[in-house]
This record gives sequence, C-alpha cells and structure tokens, in this order.
Amino acid sequence: RWSRREICLLSGLVFAAGLCAILGCILVLKYLALEQDAYCLEGCQERKAFTKASRFIATNIDPTIDPCKDFYSFACGGWLRRHGIPEDKLIYGTIAAIGEQNEEKLQRLVRQPVRRPYQASAERKVKD
Repeated sequence: RWSRREICLLSGLVFAAGLCAILGCILVLKYLALEQDAYCLEGCQERKAFTKASRFIATNIDPTIDPCKDFYSFACGGWLRRHGIPEDKLIYGTIAAIGEQNEEKLQRLVRQPVRRPYQASAERKVKD
C-alpha cells in the first residue's frame, strides 16, 4: 500500500515528466518550422525573382510581330516602344536602362540617413 506522501511524489514526477515531454515536442516542432521557413524564404525569393523576370519579358515582347519573320522586333518591340533613345546617347538598351536604375537606387541609399551609428558599420564607412 502506497502512503499519501509517495502518491503525491509520484503524481508530481509523472506531471513533470509529461511537461518535459510536451516541451520537448514543442521545441522539436519549432525547430522543424524554422527549417521550413528558411527553406521557404529561399524558394519564395526565387519565385519572386522568376515572377519579376517573366513579367519583364512579357512586357517587352511585341505579340503583334511574327517571331519567325523578325525575332528581334518580337522580343524587344515592347521595350523599344516604351523607351526611346535619349537625345544625349547614341545607343540605348536594357543594360543601360538597368545601369541607370541601379545608379538611382545607389544615390537614394547614399542619401538616406545612417541607421547603424557605430563606427565599424559598413553603412557608416560607405557614407563617410
């Protein structure tokens, strides 16, 4: 026959063991979820890049032109219609346009205030 004290200790031990098992399961599930999130972020970034690239290509083609007759106009006709050659340039293409966009982004980033004020930050070194 078990004494009252032994029953209380055994109940406490069973409760503590159950609580440890539940916490262990929660930690394992949390770890697995973090791994899946990290994987999803990579996959999600790639999907975003593919979507952006496909949208860029779709807006730059000219579907009114037969690609078998004039592939260049088919592939680049939409871009040529939307972007004229600037008067100060002899040639102008997507590479030059992307270069200008990158230059504008860099200028915007340099003009923003420094978010990391400590001296060793790369942001501080670039802006100083």
